[in-house]
Amino acid sequence: MKKKVIALALALSMVVAGCTPAKPGDNNGGSDASTEASTSADASSDASSQDSADDQQAATDATGGMPWIDSDIQENILSVTNPSYKDDFNVAVNQEWAKTASIPDGYSSYGEFSAVSDIIKEKGIAALEDDSIEGHDAELARAYYNAYKDWDQRNELGLTPLKEILDDISTISTLDDLSAFFCDPERSFYVTTLVGVGNDTDLVESDKYVTYVTNPSFLLGDAAEYSEMTDTGEALKAGYLDLFTKLMTRMGYTEDEASAMYDSSFEFETQLAESSLTNEEGNSPDIYDKILNYYAPDELADLAPNFPIVDVIASVGYDKANKYLVMEPDAIKKISDLYTEENVAQIKDYLFVMTTLSMAGMLDEESFNDYLEMENSVYGSSGRLSDEEYAYSSAKSNLCEPVEKLYMAKYDATEVKADVTGICEDVVDVYREMLAAEDWLSDETKEYAIAKLDNIKINVVSPDKWLDYSSLDFTGMSYYEMKRALADFELKLDVSHTNGVVDKEIWDFSTLDTNAYYSPVDNSINILLGILDGNFYSPDMTKEEMYGGIGVVIGHEISHAFDTSGAQFDKDGNYANWWTDEDYAAFQDRAQKLIDYYNGITVYGDVKVNGANIQTEAIADMAGMKAMLTLAAKEENFDYEVFFKSFAQDWRGICYFEIESYYLQQDTHPLDYLRTNVTCQQFEEFYTAFDVKEGDGMYLAPEDRVAVW
Repeated sequence: MKKKVIALALALSMVVAGCTPAKPGDNNGGSDASTEASTSADASSDASSQDSADDQQAATDATGGMPWIDSDIQENILSVTNPSYKDDFNVAVNQEWAKTASIPDGYSSYGEFSAVSDIIKEKGIAALEDDSIEGHDAELARAYYNAYKDWDQRNELGLTPLKEILDDISTISTLDDLSAFFCDPERSFYVTTLVGVGNDTDLVESDKYVTYVTNPSFLLGDAAEYSEMTDTGEALKAGYLDLFTKLMTRMGYTEDEASAMYDSSFEFETQLAESSLTNEEGNSPDIYDKILNYYAPDELADLAPNFPIVDVIASVGYDKANKYLVMEPDAIKKISDLYTEENVAQIKDYLFVMTTLSMAGMLDEESFNDYLEMENSVYGSSGRLSDEEYAYSSAKSNLCEPVEKLYMAKYDATEVKADVTGICEDVVDVYREMLAAEDWLSDETKEYAIAKLDNIKINVVSPDKWLDYSSLDFTGMSYYEMKRALADFELKLDVSHTNGVVDKEIWDFSTLDTNAYYSPVDNSINILLGILDGNFYSPDMTKEEMYGGIGVVIGHEISHAFDTSGAQFDKDGNYANWWTDEDYAAFQDRAQKLIDYYNGITVYGDVKVNGANIQTEAIADMAGMKAMLTLAAKEENFDYEVFFKSFAQDWRGICYFEIESYYLQQDTHPLDYLRTNVTCQQFEEFYTAFDVKEGDGMYLAPEDRVAVW
């Protein structure tokens, strides 16, 4: 299953930590529009020619900043004259690149991650279009890819699939009608059913599945937006209203009717948000104590006395579970409180809005283009990608293993896997030295930390075991029918996991993503094939370039085992405390110093970083750098200038103001220019390499440096 139940909770960033931000296009409640339309696989991007009045205003809004200008904005990085490595390292290294960089159509950002992602995408499209590659998985992947691009067939179907669902919802007039609808999976298949259910890894017993009961995600991404809306929230609200109105008027509703439904639905979401976790709460180190709420089957009904929760769970086949994990009991209680006869009309409006928006990208070309237009308006991008790019991205997201197998049949990665695995093993060895040298840790905690390190599973390029897709058949199906068949296949597979044992040999993400991950629930680092190109990896790289590229990424991912989230899981991936009280308190104090430092950074105007939101990724950035510097110290004549410049090039990028604002407000990663500058200024090797002294912009006094490890 590629879209984990855990990912529905705000604790996602704490469960699987990656080195690049989540894409905002994924926040739409499940629409199958492009996973690359709103942003690249990078956190960075290019705002090459913003000539409109709106873009000029965005650039003006992004000026200022302390201690550095926000050089992710192209106008800002180009405005610096005579850049100096000593004052703003990111600008000095990346300004020449930014002078000629541009954001392609369909992107709101572009940088090194984007460039590598494009390399992988071009090769992936070539693999999907290679009819000579045989096998059932290849046939599935090609059929899906081709059906996605078949606009004649999709246009012929038009909005019919959506209209049939909405017409059915329209027949609901009582609470009993609504309950009957929710408990009939054939009728409610594509509908947000208020309470979700599915199996995933148990955080306490990570070798077992547990059945999660979840509440819906929010259109605006963060529950906090409903009490104090940011500019990003305002843009999302307006963008989704425009998209919803376009689709509804095509089906015969008036703009006033659409607007009234949307306002009603938004009010319902606002009430749900009152009892739901915010992103900041989800990023807090104590999140697990809040979300690990286990219920026996006979206790669920008492949790939601008004909502038919037991019947809904049974209707989709999860009624045999021994126990249920309810991440947000207060949210489920709130749903139950709102589930009354008086609120039936408002709940129907909510179902209309959420279903329409979630299906927008899987229907005809007009609705797909309307969805892209909405994303462009929210995230600052313009234009669109090719149909082949959208089809590839959708196939990669929805049919991970078949597409991966097809790709690897065309491009052998055996040597790359062996080489990068060796690098990972070297970095693990270095972490052993680093942990042993930490004088603020007791011997007891060090001993367990090293045991956890020794137990880390290294996953590189591809899994050794794959899901079996032999029972899935797309013969004669339209794209919409394939989507339904795939969803049925995944549901059947997930239900079969009830009370079962997790097979940790099967990966739960696409290795063609330009990213890398640490997973605390199996204590694994996952270095994906999709990042092993460009500035990150080449077998012809110098040692300095390799260390500054994929080396720092590997170090970053290993460190997540010991950040404020991963440190709460033991060597086997179970949520368990292995720290002494004194050591954990010291660890939190060190993390707080990092948070406080980031809180003091002004990005533009009077807008500051929220250090609590980005603490885990910032800790990982610094620890990854320390690991590679520890390795570098073992090398003769190591060129630290080349190393640090290579690292800065990893995070080079330029982006539109809108997407920068989104990342600043809702992402768990520091902004790109800060990932370069703040990370580098923690290490004495940087000061020596570039002769940085007190008074320089990159200088941070030794006593003020905030690296946790």
